[in-house]
Amino acid sequence: MGRMLAIEISPRMIRAVEYTPGERPVRIHRAALTERPGGEPAAVGQFLRGFLERNGFTAKSAVVGYLGPVIEHRIFAIPPVTGKTREELLRGKIAQETATSVAEMRVTGEVVGKVVEQGYERDEVMTLYLPEFEIRRLVFLLVEAGLTPVRVVSIPLALAGLHPADATDELCGFLHVEPSRCVISVSAVGKLRFSREFALELPGRAAEGAEEPTYKNIDFGGAADATLPAPPSGEEVHAERLVTELTRSLLYFRQISRGGSITRLYWSGDPPGEAAKRLISERLKFNIGAHPAAAVAVFDGEGAFDAATFGVPVGMAAEEWGADRVNLLPVEYLQRKERRGSYIAVAVILAVFLLANAGLYMGLRNAEERYRDVLGGAAAVTRSIAASPEEISRWVARRSALAEISRGEKTLENPFTRWTPLFATLGAPVPSEMRFLSATFTPASPSEVGPHAGRGEVRGIVSGKTPAEVQNRVNAFLAAVRAQPVVGEPEYTVFEVRPRGDDGGGYEQEFLLGFALRER
Repeated sequence: MGRMLAIEISPRMIRAVEYTPGERPVRIHRAALTERPGGEPAAVGQFLRGFLERNGFTAKSAVVGYLGPVIEHRIFAIPPVTGKTREELLRGKIAQETATSVAEMRVTGEVVGKVVEQGYERDEVMTLYLPEFEIRRLVFLLVEAGLTPVRVVSIPLALAGLHPADATDELCGFLHVEPSRCVISVSAVGKLRFSREFALELPGRAAEGAEEPTYKNIDFGGAADATLPAPPSGEEVHAERLVTELTRSLLYFRQISRGGSITRLYWSGDPPGEAAKRLISERLKFNIGAHPAAAVAVFDGEGAFDAATFGVPVGMAAEEWGADRVNLLPVEYLQRKERRGSYIAVAVILAVFLLANAGLYMGLRNAEERYRDVLGGAAAVTRSIAASPEEISRWVARRSALAEISRGEKTLENPFTRWTPLFATLGAPVPSEMRFLSATFTPASPSEVGPHAGRGEVRGIVSGKTPAEVQNRVNAFLAAVRAQPVVGEPEYTVFEVRPRGDDGGGYEQEFLLGFALRER
């Protein structure tokens, strides 16, 4: 399998690693980071393209961890459903909590646990949502950089997958620090349970524009040699703000989780300063542990590599992202990739089928010529000399074998070009309201004796404004298929008629059409 990229994109930083998927521990070949420039997505995309080329990155497929100011994380309890039904239920929950229209939101989620409510078991779904235009800007940026995004998730979700294997019964905190903001997340057995983002001032800039404190007319109780306390440094102000917000976040998590508290704290992103480590140790009683990214990754590139600094890309690379996991990519983008893969699979299957038939046909032709030569030689010998009964029996057996092979050859001589009108009917007249999910064409075996050359099945979905309009479109398609001379005994089955999931309304019907293929 080829190499892939795992990229962390935040408002101020870009971190990237190149790795080989499927290996455990993850083998990191290259790693690099840079400050993200300001500007429109096109300009940032061109900058990212140049940055990757300068650092020797060659992979084009990428999984992305994204830190944005508008990504929300919520856990909702819903019935155990999947796919579009789950998304619709989540959109209904979100509509109750936000004033923004859910139609303008990208909503996705994954199951993180089970809960029983009023005697019914429900799924706990970690739901991520953000404005659709924000994720489209990110996709445009990646395409401008010459990359093909495979999956986009939030940074808290990427870090939660690094939950240590020896902490299955513990809650772990992952603190990710950027130059201007932080995000604290809590994971349980590798599942994200809580996330909160807060802004921070850069060290040394907390007091920019502020006046220096003055101490005029202050009575120090007659102590002529009294000294003023030194003002805190920028790093101390930064650490104080960070620890204060971190404490507030953990107290809020304890409240909403009914007493839950973390037992380990890991730091990724910008390395911690001494002031921050001291305050965390004194107030929260935590020692920042070695980041678990170091245990799941092996670096074989050049230069130094700090797993904690690249914790998010390593977490993206190490996690096994299944179909039911979070993916913030736009729905239309995912559907386009799925359709492209289906077209390629159908083309490959048809090509293999044609090549197999051509090879079999040529083999039978070759065998026929050889047997005719043998029989011709046998006939010449029979005419020149008196044949023994044994030889005559062998010749008769060979002739019988030749006759059987000839019959098999004629059975396999399916006039495939006569199916061209059928494929044209299944492809060209299909409007945008109809799409195929699968098409299967199975030729008859040479040993099967019958009037048909094989069997075909087509499964598809037709959409329309009303169920009647949907049925009319299906009927028109069925009539076109029945009109083909190579189609016999059509069988039409309706799987489901359901409302469409998009905002356009209407209905769609999923159906299966099976039919026999005949030579004439």
